[in-house]
Amino acid sequence: MIQWNSIPTYLQTGVYYNPVQTPLAPQQPIFGFGYPTFGTLTTGAYNLPAYTPTPQGISSWSNPFSSWFNFSMPSFTMPTFNFSNLWSSVTTRISNLYDSTKRTASSVVTTITNFASRMINTAKKYLGFNEKDGSYKKFTSGRTEAWCADFATYVARESGANIPHFSGVSQILEWGRSNGKFSTQAKVGDIIIFKGRNKNGKQVSHTGIVTRIENGKVYTIEGNTSNKVGERSYALNDSKITGYVSVA
Repeated sequence: MIQWNSIPTYLQTGVYYNPVQTPLAPQQPIFGFGYPTFGTLTTGAYNLPAYTPTPQGISSWSNPFSSWFNFSMPSFTMPTFNFSNLWSSVTTRISNLYDSTKRTASSVVTTITNFASRMINTAKKYLGFNEKDGSYKKFTSGRTEAWCADFATYVARESGANIPHFSGVSQILEWGRSNGKFSTQAKVGDIIIFKGRNKNGKQVSHTGIVTRIENGKVYTIEGNTSNKVGERSYALNDSKITGYVSVA
């Protein structure tokens, strides 16, 4: 802040007046070294903003705030999101997951189907084996015994199933339940488990191999049915059926 009365006399001589009425010129004195220039001068206190002097002693005004506000806004680029590509990526991943799951499921189904086919084909080749000619002893390792369980587990093992050879139906049922392989829903290639009572009221059981399921019926090949390996069919809701053991 400079008081007008404090400006030396020699600087007050040869004063030029700026005829241009710029926004800051009225009532504001401006001077520089050797080239004093004033607008309308009065005594008092004045702020002295910057100016650009000319050799003629007349100032060429510049924006006095230019040096205070001369800065550039920092550049900032808003991040862009390509939602189309994002959605495409998501749908692609879902599709790939679905295809992978479908292939895996298909592989499992194929494996079971192939195993079931082996079970059926193996069982069929023994149709007609019987007690009369002793051919059934192939399944019992020569023993004379009730042999439906022997037949079922023999065929399963020959087809590649990882199941012990059992001579008792109750053993097959227990193995199935212990290994999480027992179900009340029939599948081709399963071992079917039957229940029943003999004339003395004693619980007895029987077993066989499921070969197909059609029109509400389950079809089987069984050992020791009428003393031979033979084919049978039952209603799926037959009360004699306990359930099924998967050996695939």
